[in-house]
Amino acid sequence: MLEALLKDTARFCEHEGLIPPGARVLVACSGGPDSLALLDILWRLSRLSRYDFAVEVAHFEHGIRVEGGASQKDADFVAGFCEERGIACTIAHGDVPAYAEARKLSIETAARKCRYDFLEKTRRERGLDLIATAHQADDQAETVLMRLLRGTGITGLAAMRPRAEGELPLIRPLLFATRAAIEAYCETRELRPRQDATNELLDCTRNRLRLETLPRLKEEYNPRLVQALCQLASISAAESDFIGTEARAAFAKIAGKEGLEAEEFKQLPRALKWHVLRLFWQQETGECKDLPYAHVQRLCHIIDTGHAGSQQQLPHGMCLRLYRENKKLYARLM
Repeated sequence: MLEALLKDTARFCEHEGLIPPGARVLVACSGGPDSLALLDILWRLSRLSRYDFAVEVAHFEHGIRVEGGASQKDADFVAGFCEERGIACTIAHGDVPAYAEARKLSIETAARKCRYDFLEKTRRERGLDLIATAHQADDQAETVLMRLLRGTGITGLAAMRPRAEGELPLIRPLLFATRAAIEAYCETRELRPRQDATNELLDCTRNRLRLETLPRLKEEYNPRLVQALCQLASISAAESDFIGTEARAAFAKIAGKEGLEAEEFKQLPRALKWHVLRLFWQQETGECKDLPYAHVQRLCHIIDTGHAGSQQQLPHGMCLRLYRENKKLYARLM
């Protein structure tokens, strides 16, 4: 009988439509428990007659944990794991610290960018369809809590999706699974994943949330906190999708070459106003990042209460200005 996590992953992939028939999947594997379990599960499923997909592996050696050759040993471990099972494996080596210093980025941000650039490059070169990463339920809970602490709206609370929204064809087949379930799977399968010592350092927000904040909140307030935060993410994703659809329809109706029609904008519900303004910003500037909440509030206020000639300064040297044309009041970014 298939183990519970194997069956649950297959069920989750089918329910979310993550791996279509005939797909070729590139599994990102660091050698740690989560990614090793993901690789083992997808490899086993791909070998069953009822599933029609294939897997390959990619590993990016960051050049961060060089003491004692730990980073290179991770790469060697993944290569050996794949060789034993006849899985094609692509390994690349980078110097993330140098990349981060040259571009004034944090190590975490630089590592993420280098890793995803490598994964997408490998996917294209190998002619593959999807990239699978091992983000799981505890990661999701940490992301939701981190965004709550920083201040976010419903879109931010949606956090990670089973299928990522963005340029990369990214899927997360283990997003439903807890860290404990994954570790139990590794033990049952007698997998011996690599352990990254930097995950135990209290040197970044996510590590502190994982090692200190979440355990304390679970102990003192809700032992099922991970499930509660993941439920919040799922509900927020569904509501965000609905509001996004409504906002795009409203935006198409009131936006034109003259700008946003102010009187029509004033009639929208507040939640739609926020989304419409972000769509307007993205269309006019080509900037994918959302406007900060404070700026969105100011824009709502000026369009709702302003008159021809009113204006509001914005990031990147942009300015929103109200003007009248053919007896109608419009908002335009300049």
